[in-house]
Amino acid sequence: MKLSPRRMFQFLILRRGLLACGLLLLFPTQLQSHQEAVSVRVEISDGTLDPQLGIVTDRGFPAVPVQDMARLGWTLTESDGRTVASWKGGAPRVVINPDSPFMSWDGQGVHLAEAPYRSSGRLFLPLQVLIDILPWKLPNSFRYDPDTRILTVSDSGLAGGVPLDPVRVVVIDPGHGGRDSGTRGRGGTLEKDVALSIGRALAQKLEADPHLEVYLTRDTDTLIPIWQRGELATAWKGDHPGVFISIHANGVPNSRSVRGYETFFLSEARTEHERRVAALENAAQEFEELGEESLDGSDLSFILSELRNLDHQHWSALLAELVQTQLQNFHPGPNRGVKQGPLAVITNALMPAVLVEVGFLTNPEEEALVSEESFQDSAATALAAAVREFFRRYAAGEEKPLIPSRRP
Repeated sequence: MKLSPRRMFQFLILRRGLLACGLLLLFPTQLQSHQEAVSVRVEISDGTLDPQLGIVTDRGFPAVPVQDMARLGWTLTESDGRTVASWKGGAPRVVINPDSPFMSWDGQGVHLAEAPYRSSGRLFLPLQVLIDILPWKLPNSFRYDPDTRILTVSDSGLAGGVPLDPVRVVVIDPGHGGRDSGTRGRGGTLEKDVALSIGRALAQKLEADPHLEVYLTRDTDTLIPIWQRGELATAWKGDHPGVFISIHANGVPNSRSVRGYETFFLSEARTEHERRVAALENAAQEFEELGEESLDGSDLSFILSELRNLDHQHWSALLAELVQTQLQNFHPGPNRGVKQGPLAVITNALMPAVLVEVGFLTNPEEEALVSEESFQDSAATALAAAVREFFRRYAAGEEKPLIPSRRP
């Protein structure tokens, strides 16, 4: 069965959300009892019972005003039409988007049974958020008893209930492979070989860090379908913070003078060059036998909207900036800056994701340069430094990072 990019993205994030929560699969009878509940009371740490939550069912499912989260100890703020809820001490940070069934919990997507909605100027959440997700995510602070329909709030979980996860996941994607050679230089250099050499070297450098889990989408000369790469990355990442780096080499068939390095993140293409690179890299789908449909404008708009909701897009832009900064330390250039485009390979990687073009194989001098083992090792060193710096700054779900001005 052929899936469009939008349907594949929806399936992937839905599957991820269900596996993370385990609510619909593991606790169907408990959820049913929640749906039947018409009242839930709140018990605070000293045993006092607060008045019941303000449950309404005007949309066919139990919902509560977001202000009830403030009653439970959360701090609420509004940002760009979204509601941001912060627990005591500032973490976790939960981003709630009206009309979207995807909620961001410290940057991790959580799929809700129903979408939050606005009514009469107020935002309402599915009751599921308070009686299922809060006890699951913050077990030291929240407990729900379906028999008594009492939600107990404790002050013992001031640090957020769940200890900070020290594991960081890095998924390295050497572009192309197998019968898909990618760009071919006039001297015979193949993009797929350059990408694999740099990818292997990068993995070796990062694997020395005990807090990093490192994966390669391919470590041999084989073809991995474009859409499968992001899906693999998301599965490997699981609930840990992670990044996805796709490694490529560029080419302009009708110009031998263009050279330099650039890094892309997923967004609409703004220039003819960005559209050209996106078309060049997306053309790898022609070598696949699965027949996935191409990424059209409506698919891209939908996916970008959800990635913005999950707070991944601005972090991807930061990662791209860090990659460019590190490459500039050794690459003769020029630094062509951070770019953006509808690149299929990073579309369904549900994490900060970039595509790096390390040089132009259609430029004879740069083809010779990127073919050198010393260059490939330096490129891997630069990418490793960018990853480490990114994780030093990255706390999933925090406010948008300050990104330096980009080159045009």
